[in-house]
Amino acid sequence: MSMAALLHRHLFGVKGDVRDPICYVDEQTVLYPAGHNTVIFNLEQRIQRFLPGTEKTEEITAIAVSPNKKFVAVAEKSDKGVITVFDLHSLKRRRLLTASDSMSKEFVSLAFSPDSKLLMAQGGAPDWTLTLWTWEKAKFVASMKTAATPNSVMYQCSFSPTDNNLITVTGNGVFKQLKLVDSNLKLLPNALNKREPQNYLCHAWCSDERVVVGTDTGDLLVVDGVELKAFIPRAPSDSTSIESVIWYSKGLVTGSDDGTLTMYEKSDEKDLYKKGKSFQIDNNAVKIRHLALSPTNEEHLICATESNQLFNFALSNADIALDKQKHFEPLAVHFHAGQITGVDTCIRKPLVATCGLDKSVRIWNYQDKTLELNKIFNEEAHSLAFHPSGLHLLVGFSDKMRLMNVVMDDIRPFKEFAVKACRECRFSHGGHMFAAVNGNTINVFATYTCENLGNLRGHNGKVRSVCWSADDTTLVSCGMDGAAY
Repeated sequence: MSMAALLHRHLFGVKGDVRDPICYVDEQTVLYPAGHNTVIFNLEQRIQRFLPGTEKTEEITAIAVSPNKKFVAVAEKSDKGVITVFDLHSLKRRRLLTASDSMSKEFVSLAFSPDSKLLMAQGGAPDWTLTLWTWEKAKFVASMKTAATPNSVMYQCSFSPTDNNLITVTGNGVFKQLKLVDSNLKLLPNALNKREPQNYLCHAWCSDERVVVGTDTGDLLVVDGVELKAFIPRAPSDSTSIESVIWYSKGLVTGSDDGTLTMYEKSDEKDLYKKGKSFQIDNNAVKIRHLALSPTNEEHLICATESNQLFNFALSNADIALDKQKHFEPLAVHFHAGQITGVDTCIRKPLVATCGLDKSVRIWNYQDKTLELNKIFNEEAHSLAFHPSGLHLLVGFSDKMRLMNVVMDDIRPFKEFAVKACRECRFSHGGHMFAAVNGNTINVFATYTCENLGNLRGHNGKVRSVCWSADDTTLVSCGMDGAAY
């Protein structure tokens, strides 16, 4: 007998703390992690396909798409860091790789060689081992400990865009250029060895040998082999650190820790790049952790932020963009920025309501795969219940519980109840009553008169879950005391 299985239909959200969390597969398709899955999202048709996470692993830590756009490598945290290589056409697993000589539980950065045959992975703490494989044969090629001290943190590893044997790694106080010679990694002399070490947060290749490096002090360093070609210091008005950098045909684009995108144009002067326009993400002064450029026409730039959002920026219009214009559009919809604390479905409409620690209450349409309503409040919401009609919401906030009306374009508070930090609430199936947990007690109210119909006591510990019977005559509850009533 075959087992029934639940399959993903659509995922709302992105896991923003992954290294390089957004990659282009082609002009219409992007790839990003959400939960323990990797989502392949078609921008035109708004259709998602999924690459599942490996069983018994904790979370996704890094992603890389091969230059030939045929494969994706997904690194996951477990007792020994695991890398799975998928075929992007068939969506089948091609290889499973682990680093036998690494003590780390995770890989913090991945990169494919220009010919897509080698895979490089920067291991995490405590030993920060860089490992290379010929991934199709699962054959180990070389490894090296890259951190300057055990307390150093490594951020990124990458191959030269044309040379399979030339590698750059950056971290806190670490900038190294390596050459792969006869299955050995050889350290090359570089221009930054003579300088005081800085926290090198990101880097990008501009040509066969030229690398641009972003620092936590907001400076840009242009390194060409053993020579420091240019030092572009931070202007006093600029944000503090450069979190992401990308090279394109006209110059550079950087993303900073306050949500600012800055253009640098190619120049014949000694700095090589001249600072151009800056654009700020509206109401989102958070780190831009990664930038992804559309591969063939360079029209679009996708920004992944620390608040788990994906924004699309029209790079082709940057030269003529006006200051008052809205420059950043959500790639799909606005996602939750933090932990989701409550979720409930509406019986009569294709709607789901969620609330979270980002102080927002959101209503999603799972048929159209859209965000219908988004309301930000002053405090965190701990639980919520959706009325069967889809016209009312019950939300438990830190200070009180609120019954709210869902109108065309807003969620409006209607009545407040003195139930603090309510972690569980539930409407009856008929919608005429609701139960709200208040510590060890369950309060039952009439929905339309807001009258308290009774308080149910008996639990010796906090009540964790309540459920109405189909005819609404019985209420079942269970608590942390191990009791069910």
